[in-house]
Amino acid sequence: MKKIIILISGVFMLVTSACNKLEVEPKGFVDLGQFYKTEADAYKALTAIYVPLAHSSFYGRDWFFAFNILDDVTYYDRNYTNDDVFINNFNYTNTRLNNLWKNLYDGANRATIFLENIDKINFADEDLKEAYKGEVKFLRAYYYFILSSMWGDVPLRLTGFTSVDQEMSMPATPKEEVFDFIIREMEEAEAMVYPATNFSHMGRVTKTTVQGILARVYLKQAGYPINKGKPAYEKALHWALEVKSSNIHKLNTVYRNIFINLSQDKYDTDFRESMWEVEFSGDNRGSNQTAGFLGSYTGIYCNDNVTPTSPGWCYGYVSTTLKMEDVYVTNQTNGTTIDTARKNWNVPNYYYSYNATTKLTSKLERAANQLVYRNAGKFRREFIPSALNSANEATPINFPILRYADVLLMIAEADNEVNTGPTSIGLEAINDVRRRAMPTIPLIALGDMDYLAFQKFIRDERARELCYEGTRKLDLVRWGIYVYEMTTGRREMMDDARWHANKQFASYIINFTSAKHNLYPIPSLEMSTNTKIRQNPLW
Repeated sequence: MKKIIILISGVFMLVTSACNKLEVEPKGFVDLGQFYKTEADAYKALTAIYVPLAHSSFYGRDWFFAFNILDDVTYYDRNYTNDDVFINNFNYTNTRLNNLWKNLYDGANRATIFLENIDKINFADEDLKEAYKGEVKFLRAYYYFILSSMWGDVPLRLTGFTSVDQEMSMPATPKEEVFDFIIREMEEAEAMVYPATNFSHMGRVTKTTVQGILARVYLKQAGYPINKGKPAYEKALHWALEVKSSNIHKLNTVYRNIFINLSQDKYDTDFRESMWEVEFSGDNRGSNQTAGFLGSYTGIYCNDNVTPTSPGWCYGYVSTTLKMEDVYVTNQTNGTTIDTARKNWNVPNYYYSYNATTKLTSKLERAANQLVYRNAGKFRREFIPSALNSANEATPINFPILRYADVLLMIAEADNEVNTGPTSIGLEAINDVRRRAMPTIPLIALGDMDYLAFQKFIRDERARELCYEGTRKLDLVRWGIYVYEMTTGRREMMDDARWHANKQFASYIINFTSAKHNLYPIPSLEMSTNTKIRQNPLW
């Protein structure tokens, strides 16, 4: 893998605060021989291992903007794009693909170097050193979790590199072994890191964060392409229940407030529903260089980058399919319900338009026949404090990697798979999520649904609750239905008379999607320098 690896390439200094929030800014290069001498060095190095999460190739932009709009509830709302990941028409030279691969390996390598050197430092508090090690072991495993989830067999590099001269070719490690490593590292880390109650923010890895992500890892291991099945579902259920039994996390009583808090940089320690966030700040102007693009690339369309009172410039690149119209209407044995609270927030029926003549911006409703014009509106710039909501495209909105609602839905899914039908454990979990959105809804009871009906209900519930949060495509892949949904499923939606004629370009993805798209091609960056790597089958 030909990439220049310098220890903490552009190391990021932690600006300490009372709550130990990770706030980062570039500080230049560091010589390994002069580093890892003090606790402050360890803290800087720890911070640098978090930094790849916020990179533009990952949660800073491309994860939600490019890689995860290839699903059944969203489409890329631009007619001129016919060659990119947005419509599955790309190859191994794709820049976004190469950048994400490099960024994930950079993060994993920084973690390995940390673990190789941390014991050179004497800590006044050995528990603190242990917690740092736990965070780093988890982060390295998480980077490999994303790598293997996207690419399958990948090189498992567990020796740190500080220069290109140390580069080595190595074959890909089978995905089964990569996941064994991921699980082993995360389970070790779970006993090492601090509980969430030690922090007043959600930027650091904590014990329940590790438990929740372990549940996610095991669900992936249970499904495609490893297909480990029931034993993995049992472990997913175990770890998700560990989060619940901690009694640290609860559902915020108002769904929309979760995302308003993310926009306003508020950390909700009363509920702690948002369990792990990638933290952003500022607008990438002046000294504020740690902003992302959530709300401007995916958000409610607004062409006002002029007026001081603009609700926030947004391209509106990501729009919703008819599934997002239909999924919020549920038919159960106890009646039909419409989930208006989540629907109105996630699929808003309005946009903003600036009039250059009047110099005013209006909030306009979509026409009744414009269902698929509606933007993915979960993350909104209009709630960013005006001082931070500048006319450019950078935003301080934090990205939620893991929420407690997701943990509850993982409990419901794993319970159904383990027992070939829902038990009271799974029903309680899914009812909690649905009751928050619809307080008067009749609860799902034992006997209402069999295994297959509840499985479909859970999958739809994940769309209702977690849409646009970067998990949907990976869900479709692990369930083994990704290709079907992007071909037959998309075609059926577009044959519906409600699909607007002006949005026929959403069919492009049908023409390019095939079985090979369950995994991505090994990027050209790796293929050109690693003599032992082989391209993924079908690519």
